[in-house]
Amino acid sequence: MTNISYQNKDIATYFASNRVLWEQFYLSERKVIAALAPTPQTRVLDVGCGCGGLGLALSEAFGVHDYTGVEINKEAALAARQMNPHARILEGDILHVGESELADQLFDLVFSLSCVDWNVEFEPMFRTAWNKVVPGGSLVATFRLTDGAGCRDMDRSYQYINYEGRKEGELAAYVVLNAAELMSLFIGLEPARVHVYGYFGRPSSTAVTPYDRLCFVACSVHKRRDSDGPEIGCALEVPPEIQEPMRKEIGKGMRAYKIL
Repeated sequence: MTNISYQNKDIATYFASNRVLWEQFYLSERKVIAALAPTPQTRVLDVGCGCGGLGLALSEAFGVHDYTGVEINKEAALAARQMNPHARILEGDILHVGESELADQLFDLVFSLSCVDWNVEFEPMFRTAWNKVVPGGSLVATFRLTDGAGCRDMDRSYQYINYEGRKEGELAAYVVLNAAELMSLFIGLEPARVHVYGYFGRPSSTAVTPYDRLCFVACSVHKRRDSDGPEIGCALEVPPEIQEPMRKEIGKGMRAYKIL
């Protein structure tokens, strides 16, 4: 199975003016990113960069200027190059670009905001993004969570790429994970720290999914260095219904942990 190469021109139109300023990003994203305190020297990789708005926002808020974006949609990648003339924008699927143009490169911060959970190759994309993080760096990603059974079946949970609220247009995967399932994925990476911030909300108006409400979270996963201690630090700023299964999953791990 391969990821969907989205052709919708509305992606470029929408992201040319949305999510280009720091205040246009979700509270959950801003909380997690700000806690990492990027600097002008921070090397950033943005997986599913759209029009490169994150690069503009990070430059505005933190002075970040070393920004590489990867975007599968041709029109959005073209717009990103025009809007970010000093950035490096690569067109293609991260599963392929990661093995070619970015083969030997690591980054301080690797982002996947509303990207990994919009694609059918969820876990390979997640692993590829993690493999691009330098030891001591972090992966920042967003997910949709439930305390019940998750769903990665695109026949049951999908979203129309339509920014006017209509259920028409190209289809994207609408991946929903069980909270414990996501934490298990994180613990399997043996990170130094995990930070999860999120809140409940209704699914997108253009989504067809079996869920009435979901917890939308932004997460940072800090890659361990040789000098890090043995514990995994976990900061869980999420509703109790989501925090409880996450805590239980952490407790199953072999490595010591502490709740921050």
